[in-house]
Amino acid sequence: MVQQKRDKVVDAAYKVMSEKGYEKASIKDIASEAGITPGLIHYYFRNKEEILTDLLIASSRQYTQDMQRLQSSVPAEHLAKAALNEPKDRVERQPDWYKLRYELFALGLRNPQISDSVNALLGNARTGIEAILHKIVGDAGEEAASVAAIMLACFDGLALQKLLNPEFDIDRAYLELEKTLRARYNITD
Repeated sequence: MVQQKRDKVVDAAYKVMSEKGYEKASIKDIASEAGITPGLIHYYFRNKEEILTDLLIASSRQYTQDMQRLQSSVPAEHLAKAALNEPKDRVERQPDWYKLRYELFALGLRNPQISDSVNALLGNARTGIEAILHKIVGDAGEEAASVAAIMLACFDGLALQKLLNPEFDIDRAYLELEKTLRARYNITD
């Protein structure tokens, strides 16, 4: 029951924060959207930062599950392209998710109480990318974790550029990223 209420608050927070942005979204707005009193929000969460952290961790878990389904449903020879298309396409499908992600990054840099959660979020993403890399190339070598970190930085950086400049050619950038990875790991179709 407690987890259901927390999930309801997180869902409401996603809607409110997506519409208003993190700074302008209030606990009162989130409570109203969730259909509960603002005081009850504080029973489940200490503050707005904790709500945002839970929101993005839940979203990250869902994304990881989606990527695991992708791995099991796409033939190995097409997995590299499919796995690269997913974060690129997500920029178009869920720009608000990225906006909230960047707000959490900024909060994590300023607030030591949530920096561990931000670090865990990034670690989860790196681990997921590394697992896909191993699935595509088999033994990706001991540098696979570093390559996964570089790829995550590319995904986040390219998404940020696209959000700030709708004219940015994200497709071309991803094509170059794909070429680089194919050359590095001798991946052929």
